[in-house]
Amino acid sequence: MAVHVLKEELAFFEENRREWLKSHAGQFALIKGRKLIGIFPTQTEAYGEGFRRFVKEPFLVREIKEQERPEQVPLLAMQIQRANL
Repeated sequence: MAVHVLKEELAFFEENRREWLKSHAGQFALIKGRKLIGIFPTQTEAYGEGFRRFVKEPFLVREIKEQERPEQVPLLAMQIQRANL
């Protein structure tokens, strides 16, 4: 799924991150559109509720933490993957 599909959810999360950090750091937010559906102690619980409620519709689950760390894929791993295509 392309990230632009969740553009609204990602923007809503960023707008509210600081507030949620005060009492929910390390927990997981379930967001649909510009609405917080709930905050869950585990990622599994958040995804479970998202799948239960929204079946095949896109939704966002994001950990409430200070900053997102960009994923880093070592160059060697990328070359191996490209070689296998």
